[in-house]
Amino acid sequence: MSSSPPFAVGPRMTALLDILGSPPGLGLLPADGCAQVLGLSCVTVSAGAGRHAPELIWHAPDDHLGTLLEDLQYTLGEGPTLDCIQHGRALSIPDLAALDDARWPLFLPEALQGPARAAFAFPLGIGAVQLGAFTGYRTAPGPLTLQQQLDAQAFTNTVTFLLLAMLPGADPQHDPPTDLATLHRAEIHQATGMLSIREDIPLDQALLRLRSRAYTLGRPIIDVARDIIDRRDSATSD
Repeated sequence: MSSSPPFAVGPRMTALLDILGSPPGLGLLPADGCAQVLGLSCVTVSAGAGRHAPELIWHAPDDHLGTLLEDLQYTLGEGPTLDCIQHGRALSIPDLAALDDARWPLFLPEALQGPARAAFAFPLGIGAVQLGAFTGYRTAPGPLTLQQQLDAQAFTNTVTFLLLAMLPGADPQHDPPTDLATLHRAEIHQATGMLSIREDIPLDQALLRLRSRAYTLGRPIIDVARDIIDRRDSATSD
């Protein structure tokens, strides 16, 4: 009796991987097309390692759900992308509403106020070298199919090697991964610097104050940052 052939990367994902192999690689690949192939509502890539918060470096231009959830994690310090990077292993949350509140006591109730109902995160790294995470969200609960899991892993592997090749000093023909596009949080970094100078506090304390204010006001951290840059904010200290 012959056995069934092993699963292979699907033809639609294979076409996306071919785009990744052509400069400028990730910057050329449409994130919404990748999400569609994987049966997800949106996908993101965040780059970062160590103590530094990951930077959102790739998403669809009109993706409001993924960017909102990534910024929410940046503000609260917990969630699937951060867990994936910290522990270096994939996370599959097919039903966010069924997850124990203790897992992410701050992130989960905030996330469930929106349409997200499932989350999947895959580490971008090799061994102890962790470069970030590839995260997808869906507005309906349910697991990834076996084919979608295989396609997601193939995409993750390719992006990992792409980011490794772009690390400073790895190849003079490439730029660091954060140069793939304008940083999504550039305004947050600018506001943090302005707040640090204005309040005469270290940068890490300024960022913590910015995050705290966004959470207290129930506003996206990017909006609070823009208020500081445009000098529309009142007192930022509590």
